[in-house]
Amino acid sequence: MFSTLKKSLQIDIAYSVNSFIYFLRKLPILKDLITKDAYSSKLLKKFIELLGFIFAIARSVFLKFMYFFVIMFICYKFFPNNLVKSFFHIYFLLTLLGMFINNKLLNTNTQKYFSICLFNMDGTKYFRASLFFQLLTSTILNTIMIYLFINYLFSPPNIAYCIMLIFLTLTVRIVGETLNIMFYKKYHYIWYTNTALYFTIVLILFGSCFLPFIEIFIPIKLMFIITLIFILLSIPSLIYLFRLKDYKLIYKNLTRVTNLMDEKHEKDYLRQAMVEVKEKDKKIDIKKIENKKGYDFFNTIFFERHKEILLRSARKWAGIAIVVYMGLSYIVLNYPKYFNAMSITLNEHLAIFIIIMYFLNRGAIITQAMFFNCDHAMLKFNFYREPTVLLELFKKRLITVIKVNLMPAFVIGIGNVILLLLTNNYNILTLVTTFFFIILLSVFFSVHYLVIYYLLQPFNKDMEVKKVSYSMVNLLMYIVTYQLMDLVLNSLKLSIIGIIFCVVYIGLSLLLVYKIAPRTFKLN
Repeated sequence: MFSTLKKSLQIDIAYSVNSFIYFLRKLPILKDLITKDAYSSKLLKKFIELLGFIFAIARSVFLKFMYFFVIMFICYKFFPNNLVKSFFHIYFLLTLLGMFINNKLLNTNTQKYFSICLFNMDGTKYFRASLFFQLLTSTILNTIMIYLFINYLFSPPNIAYCIMLIFLTLTVRIVGETLNIMFYKKYHYIWYTNTALYFTIVLILFGSCFLPFIEIFIPIKLMFIITLIFILLSIPSLIYLFRLKDYKLIYKNLTRVTNLMDEKHEKDYLRQAMVEVKEKDKKIDIKKIENKKGYDFFNTIFFERHKEILLRSARKWAGIAIVVYMGLSYIVLNYPKYFNAMSITLNEHLAIFIIIMYFLNRGAIITQAMFFNCDHAMLKFNFYREPTVLLELFKKRLITVIKVNLMPAFVIGIGNVILLLLTNNYNILTLVTTFFFIILLSVFFSVHYLVIYYLLQPFNKDMEVKKVSYSMVNLLMYIVTYQLMDLVLNSLKLSIIGIIFCVVYIGLSLLLVYKIAPRTFKLN
């Protein structure tokens, strides 16, 4: 097993080093300095290996630390009087959530493909080595961080609590991997591709993390009992995992499904699966298109065929928003200490919804669907890039994108109005501006995503983002929206500023699409 682990790590390192050299050679500044001889330079490769090793350790430690730090920060910020209870509550639930969303043994990647399929390594030995390595590294990191943060909560640190959390994290991981493999062997697909099941579990466990807001905590004694149950379950789970003999066959079936070597990465397959049209959606109601002409006809056909893709996530977030606002309404009506806080938030801190609407906007998914199912084929024709054609289709698409994104926006806008009424805010102007501000944000982000898609067109044929400028614009937008979270401004003033900005932005967008998009909207 250890020799197999050593070989697989060597393959991973070789792949990473060569990929990094390839990346350096693609940079305009270095492409003339770094020649093909770099691939055979042992000194350069050893240096890159050392840097990669240091970076990998630093990255793992940093990410694990940030995971614990964010939980502690949330508890310290919102539950200072129940710091210990809230920390254990949230960490416990997120650990259980990780059992369902953090399974790695059935994940496909290029390094694993090389080891199992190309180099024909023993699948059983590889599986056991991979399992051992993942459990070992995860346990070491978790042990360090748990001791560190338990030491912050208790002085001296409570060793019993440390041991409980360490064993909980380890055994939940083992049981989760076992359930994932058993589910695949029974149903022949990975469980988290079942949207209804995945969504239900995530919603229940993640939503339960907010119970401390109404002073409900999972008792620590109950956590000890559940940890003991998971320890007992982990024993047959480990036996099942180490007796697994057909991992190579399972993995080959998975790579056949994801078509890994054609798409280069699993995430590219997932992007395509997300925007792929199902056969039943290709049938169009003739009444929807009988009075349409020109690009309105073209856009209507596209929307009708992709209606399920475009509306799927919008419906999901609208449903989540309804549940969240029902919960907030219950809290406001039954817990007086949150009454004034909610009123102040909606009247003076409405800017917090900027980043919420940024994350809820479906513009990124819609533009992916547009490219994968339409534009990557149509861009081969010169007429499709003429200014008048681009502008006409852009306007039609903009209306469609806005309609899709208004679904969750309306729920949030109406939810805010209801919360204002429940907190005795009956000012008509405040109610209207609060609602309209959310709608305005939805329109703005709809315009933004479509504009940068037309001006920067970042995708290649495999749905990979190939333009750094596109990523930089999205990063800049995130930074701006994040910074605006702390803006304290009356909702009326904020809405007026937003209206003016949005009108100017839309006008400039139409002009830029007309002038620049014919040169930039092309295949990469």
